Amino acid sequence: MPKALATILYPLLFIFSFLFFIYWMLPMSAIKSRIIGGVESQLGPGFEIKIGEVKTSWLTGVKITDFAIFNMESGKASPWLQAQSLKVHVGLFSLLFGSPKISFDAKMDKARVEGVLHKSDQGFSFEGSFNHFDLNQIPALRALSGLHLTSEMEGKISVDYDAKQPLRTVGNIDVTIDRLMLKASELSLGEMGSFPLPDLDVSGAGSLVKASISKGAMQMDALRLKGGDLTLELTGKIFLAPVVSHYRMNLQGNFQFSQKLWGLLDPILPGQWLEELKKQKGANDNFPLSISGQFASPQIYSGTVAIYPFKPF
Repeated sequence: MPKALATILYPLLFIFSFLFFIYWMLPMSAIKSRIIGGVESQLGPGFEIKIGEVKTSWLTGVKITDFAIFNMESGKASPWLQAQSLKVHVGLFSLLFGSPKISFDAKMDKARVEGVLHKSDQGFSFEGSFNHFDLNQIPALRALSGLHLTSEMEGKISVDYDAKQPLRTVGNIDVTIDRLMLKASELSLGEMGSFPLPDLDVSGAGSLVKASISKGAMQMDALRLKGGDLTLELTGKIFLAPVVSHYRMNLQGNFQFSQKLWGLLDPILPGQWLEELKKQKGANDNFPLSISGQFASPQIYSGTVAIYPFKPF
């Protein structure tokens, strides 16, 4: 073997053997505790992480079974997010050069979620995809909204975030919704109390969300729900901000309810308000819809009638 080649290969062989030895000798209990502590510190107080088992996966990865996040604010463990298995790999060379590239693959019942997160001095980039995704697998959504949603979804999401100049952030969202259902729920209306909702087929095949992010705004090319009890078509822009509650919306479109949903609303809505709403009906029996304002205080109108905040005549 040429001396120059041996000078390169022997040190590399030693480094690889050393890393391989360290890798297999790592105590899994210590790694498990480190993962739990790291995730809990990122989430902040009020959350608890539980993990069933941690195993090594190739040279720079781990496989976690029965990963779960619980919310403890109510004094008892309320499930927030659960995955039957989670594989995480870190690119060795990206780690050595200070810009870790992390890939993950999670299984949540029938759903599979996978992606790659790459951190750099400028910010981070993310590319992910999911299929057979069921919103019921995120108990946090039900806890926060009061809505018990189930779904069959697939899609891709990519984001290239510039921490120094957020307005340069770019990205794309492409989601197909094959089924979206609502099981009997209580919809909270703030000071107005709550509103009971029965089982509903919210939407079916042909529903989708398509959006792009550029120059500090999300361009909503299409938010479409069809084939169920709610027909909805929205386009427009969402202007981003450092805090999600401060995002500003400027969305326009139309909606329509099924006879089942109208039958539910007719007996409980104020007669005069409902009469004015039905006057807004346009072409194809659709109702105009506009959504503006911040996420924290949206303004929703159908023509001249205020839907939210609700203003009965």
